[in-house]
Amino acid sequence: MWLADAVPGGLQRWIEDETRGTHQLRVPREGTLKEVLDTSFNGNDVARYAEMLLAIENATNPREKAAAKKTMNRAFPHGEPRQDRPQIATCASYARAEEIADAPPAAGTVFSPHLLVFSLERRDGPYRSLDLLCTLVLTERWHEALASQANDLNPKAQALISGHAPDGSHLQTPHVAFLPLGFVGHPHADGRLPGIAMALPGDIEPDARAQILRAAARVCEQGLALGRLGAWHVWPVTMARPLETLRPATWTAHPIGATHWGTVTPIAFDQHPKAKNKAESVAELTEMIRASCERVGLPSPREIIPTPVSAHLGAPPAHAFPRLRRKGGSERRHIHAIIVFDRPVRGPVILGAGRYRGYGLCRPMEVQP
Repeated sequence: MWLADAVPGGLQRWIEDETRGTHQLRVPREGTLKEVLDTSFNGNDVARYAEMLLAIENATNPREKAAAKKTMNRAFPHGEPRQDRPQIATCASYARAEEIADAPPAAGTVFSPHLLVFSLERRDGPYRSLDLLCTLVLTERWHEALASQANDLNPKAQALISGHAPDGSHLQTPHVAFLPLGFVGHPHADGRLPGIAMALPGDIEPDARAQILRAAARVCEQGLALGRLGAWHVWPVTMARPLETLRPATWTAHPIGATHWGTVTPIAFDQHPKAKNKAESVAELTEMIRASCERVGLPSPREIIPTPVSAHLGAPPAHAFPRLRRKGGSERRHIHAIIVFDRPVRGPVILGAGRYRGYGLCRPMEVQP
């Protein structure tokens, strides 16, 4: 902490909010100061040890010095007393004030627009950065790491992370989705991944949210090991002016929404088209995407345009992305799309069979008036 005569301009304001919080921050509780001074700092023993060292240094003859050393050895047989860094175990959920403003929001999806955003930084390995084509490897490993830190969470939080009920069956309700935040939509965009995000269900209970944030903090302490892709640090994004790619509103258009959305990662088919000609196949794909929108709580789109390439500069074409595999080993086809609604909607807009694994992620499009 620091003290200032006046609050500097440009600082972000964070508000405690257990319902919409995006970051789990340590907070003091009653007794924290006493614990820090007495237990962690170990002030009494540290002061006594310093006094005894001073007595040894100020001894005027060898006999006096030997006596002072003997006294210190009796008092501290194991040497210098410990002095631990205080561990603050009490946490609370906080969100940026501007992200939870009370402006009337547009219609949204079953996912909360308050994304949990994390930056990716190379720790070790052959690559300076990851890109959107690494989506499946990254989201699957992030999912596994989070699940490995969830053993002491309550059953509700564990189910939201794993996507499975306690009996092992797939959850039929929304759970945690893992999103690749690719650098797209700019003339110099190249699809690299400066960060990743988690989208939580919009109706998640505050206690479950707090527990998931706690598990995510543990993953951040350990980092992610991605095999041949190297090891990566994962940090919560708390800077005052993060990259546009790492701003939740870039992906959700919260709170005002947007009418035009384009995929950054392709939509994995829920079912493969059975039509034998191109026109009928496109019609089947359109209806499949329309059903995917309604499945996540969105209104039926006015227009859907399936396309092999993304509308966002920097996003790879659909054929370049690895395909999702079913349990039986078969592969799911996928495609990009442009989706237009009659009225603004807010994200995250995540569609198709791969929506929990980073596929079918849409971003608002800039539309010229």
